[in-house]
Parts: sequence; structure tokens; C-alpha cells
Amino acid sequence: MSYTITIGESARNILHEISQQEKSPIQTVLENAIENYRRQYVLTQTNKAYAKLRNHPKAWEAEIKERRDWENTLSDGLEDD
Repeated sequence: MSYTITIGESARNILHEISQQEKSPIQTVLENAIENYRRQYVLTQTNKAYAKLRNHPKAWEAEIKERRDWENTLSDGLEDD
């Protein structure tokens, strides 16, 4: 499915320039930009959630304990493939 969107001239020019430099269609450049934005958004939201968690000492202590528990599973004797 495809959609038509309207973007400003400056954004279009940037997309066009990157498209030429990478020798990729503008659609690919735009899709990559959206995916990178999505990843950055997820990381930002995760960082905000951890910052909020750190403000609650008991909850943060539980988080640290869980991390330590998970770290112990790394040395459970299973071989890497």
C-alpha cells in the first residue's frame, strides 16, 4: 500500500540529496529515516522510564537485583552456538 504525503521543500531537497549520495530511491531514504527516528524514540522513552524509576529507591533496588539475577544466567554452563 502506498500513500501520498506533503512535505516541505527543504525536507524534499534533503531527501533528494541523500538519495543521490546513497544511490537509493527517496522512498528507501525516507523509510530508513523513519526507522531511525522510531528507534531513537524508543530509546528516549526507555531512558525517561528508567529516570523515573530511579526516583523510587525501592523500585530501583528491585531493578538492580533483577539485573544481577539475569547476569548470573550468563554463566549457566550452556555453550554458545
